[in-house]
Amino acid sequence: MAVRLSQAFANVATNALPAYPNPHGNSHANMSGDSTRDTDPPYFSITAQPRHPVHQNWDALGTAAVANIPGIAAAAHALNRELIYLNEPATYHNSEGDVVRSAAQYLLHPVNQVLSSHAGALMRCQSEATANRVRSDITYYRGPNAQNLAFKAFAVIEFKKRGVIKQTEFAATIRHRVQPSAAQVQATITAALATANETYFGGDALVLIKQAASYAIAHRTPFVALFDWDFLVLVHFTQMAITADITDVGNYCELDIIPNAQSQRMRAALLGFLAHAYNNAPIV
Repeated sequence: MAVRLSQAFANVATNALPAYPNPHGNSHANMSGDSTRDTDPPYFSITAQPRHPVHQNWDALGTAAVANIPGIAAAAHALNRELIYLNEPATYHNSEGDVVRSAAQYLLHPVNQVLSSHAGALMRCQSEATANRVRSDITYYRGPNAQNLAFKAFAVIEFKKRGVIKQTEFAATIRHRVQPSAAQVQATITAALATANETYFGGDALVLIKQAASYAIAHRTPFVALFDWDFLVLVHFTQMAITADITDVGNYCELDIIPNAQSQRMRAALLGFLAHAYNNAPIV
């Protein structure tokens, strides 16, 4: 059934991503370069915290971003006339590139259309952008304003081959459900240092969070998303100090992990994440 783009962000079954084949099962992340190897990971993560008194999670921020588009109630609005792609039977997820192509159809395009529909919004979505010798899959830039006279990166998305993201590995890093106190942070760091990796991140999650941290530092933004079709991981490096000489992402980060079984949430969550990042783009 065809879905109008304006309706594609509701948490309903008809907004689930298509079920495309994954011939690999589990895959593994590769340490992509010196920058990733040399970047320190956070020690642990916490559950993503509320961003708004009413809109308590990324999904809600995303649906609010749609509802707040000027004129969206009019049948003639462009987002009420454009439809989401139907299932494409020829699609086969054999590589990371296959995931990127599908993500462009079902995630990036709808999200970009909503972001660009807001009055005064000026942004770019670029592939393979390089900053400080670090290249990211997708980088979002906010246009010039009073604080920034040039386009400024506000978020990065990294795509992976199917099976690379392991929910259990990321979930094991979540040590607090609410904002920890200074004493709790120090106690958790001490415990993390006693582990084999000196961080609660391990396995493929360790490689992925180091990559995310490398992108965050290079592009000077605390907002990084990871996606392999099976999982969407939204990483907010809330402890990262955005300065002219960033060297680390802080002691911990906030995580939201959305599995494909809940893929009807992914579009709205990514939209909310990017809308918040756009509105809070660092000025350095």
